[in-house]
Amino acid sequence: MMTVPTLIGLRNHKGETQVKKLLLASVVFAMAAVPALADVITLTATVDGSPAGSASSNTGQLDVTGVALGAFTLNTITANSQAVLPAPGLLFTNSLNLQQQDLGNHTLQLDIVATGLTGTAGLNNFLSTFSVSGLTTGWTARETTTINGFTLADTGIFTTPSGSAFSTDSALTGSTFSADVHYFITSNGIGGFNGGINVSSVPGPVVGAGLPGLLVACFGLWGWRRREQQLGAAV
Repeated sequence: MMTVPTLIGLRNHKGETQVKKLLLASVVFAMAAVPALADVITLTATVDGSPAGSASSNTGQLDVTGVALGAFTLNTITANSQAVLPAPGLLFTNSLNLQQQDLGNHTLQLDIVATGLTGTAGLNNFLSTFSVSGLTTGWTARETTTINGFTLADTGIFTTPSGSAFSTDSALTGSTFSADVHYFITSNGIGGFNGGINVSSVPGPVVGAGLPGLLVACFGLWGWRRREQQLGAAV
């Protein structure tokens, strides 16, 4: 319950009007200052060129487990978004684990999109962090990130477990935008994939920024590595 303090010297009608205006302004400011979650996180899957499934959430977190996607089984994937920038986080997909039980060759594309993100127009410097911590021999994987449909970073083709990070400047043209991560996986018989993609906003240039930018980038990589170790220990 909100209590209104007594303000000495504002006893007349004019003073009461001033108090009401001050309270109204305070409430409006407080409402504007409260960050909202992303409007929607959506996952869509395509297997061998055909739609295979989708899921969505409007809570800023999406968890999918034990879902059949054509020839693949999506054991687990978790996506989290942080809607208001600048902030250290933007869109994290830290745990993608899937497998295939048949002997065929198949292609899987997973697209995860967070919409309703807000920030300052002209914001740039996004850090994309990629990992492939498990990949069956003969399988390939490629991971990319985009902002408003424009590519931030692309890993190229992975053929063995690996990890890499890319930083790309991309100025926003408006205060509302979307962030996407994409997985492209080609199978070759029985096997599986495990990995993740993170997109973070960086408060200043990373490349050529000297020690501050280097520290920010290293902290992001350390955070990614720590999450991967925790996920590995939980298996």
